[in-house]
Amino acid sequence: MYYLIYQSSALIPRNSSEHDAILIASYRCNKRDDITGFLHREQDNFVQYLEGPQDKIQDLMLRLEKDWRHKDIEVLDEGPLTTRRLPDWQMGMVEQGTFAISDLLEIQDTKLAIKSADPFDLVVFMVANAGLLRQIFEVEEKKG
Repeated sequence: MYYLIYQSSALIPRNSSEHDAILIASYRCNKRDDITGFLHREQDNFVQYLEGPQDKIQDLMLRLEKDWRHKDIEVLDEGPLTTRRLPDWQMGMVEQGTFAISDLLEIQDTKLAIKSADPFDLVVFMVANAGLLRQIFEVEEKKG
């Protein structure tokens, strides 16, 4: 088991239908490749946490480098992993008033300067956001 976290600059508008297309394609391909994780959009940046077989994650990164919806991919951290932190695939969008990575790191720039951040803090943030989104979805699903 392996993990990788990266950041890139988004080239699609914040409220774009392309976000749904990313989620649908990610779910299909990542399920096939046994990859799980969380994709976070904040300002004009994507931050993605991935976990799964190392060769499959490396293949995915090669595909992502060619994806027209973002540019300037920067791997923030990667390495071996003993247990999955995120057993399913999710995507999150930070809206006004939602806890954001920029809040965690106390930065105000439009470019998230997170290369110097502790990767563990970023992973904890991503897992917490995924858990929060899962709870919100479950509540909405019960309302019906």
